[in-house]
Amino acid sequence: MTLFANMMTKARSALNGFARKADGGVNIEAILFLPLLIIATAGSLVFYDAFRKNSLGDKATFTIGDMLSRETDYITPTYIDSTKALFNFLTGTEATENTLRVTVVQYDLETDSYSVVWSEARGSHAAPLSDADMSNAHNEFPVMVDSEQVIVVDTFVDYSVPTSAIRDRVFDARVFTRPRFAPQLVWSGI
Repeated sequence: MTLFANMMTKARSALNGFARKADGGVNIEAILFLPLLIIATAGSLVFYDAFRKNSLGDKATFTIGDMLSRETDYITPTYIDSTKALFNFLTGTEATENTLRVTVVQYDLETDSYSVVWSEARGSHAAPLSDADMSNAHNEFPVMVDSEQVIVVDTFVDYSVPTSAIRDRVFDARVFTRPRFAPQLVWSGI
């Protein structure tokens, strides 16, 4: 046998032996799949936290809408400030992270239009609504009878993602509520 053939035979038997051995297979699998497992777990936690924050914002918006629908006294700027503080508490966020807008809208059957009776906003994401904002509101507002008023509560909650892989978001919610114990919700700018 030649020297070259002898080396090839030894190399082939060494490679066959290496291919049959399973030593270190678990380590290689761990090296390959552990980063994927960590990324998947972190992503799941981020999405869970985002949906939790969105759900808290929705529930708090419904609570504020229900609270306002039961009000029989005048609504003042202090009342709106306190309502925003309650919203902050219910969502577990800082005062600068979210916005609350309360609007009373009235429907006019003769002109088939909505008009803003009053609107107040606290926060940086939204301004008070105006009659100009109501021009295309037919698709957004519930069916109402003539001169009926509805309380519209809009909320915006900032969500800062704990990772830079996903951009920050603002979760918004809108709730329509009819006044329950009084025919209207009256603003007093005192």
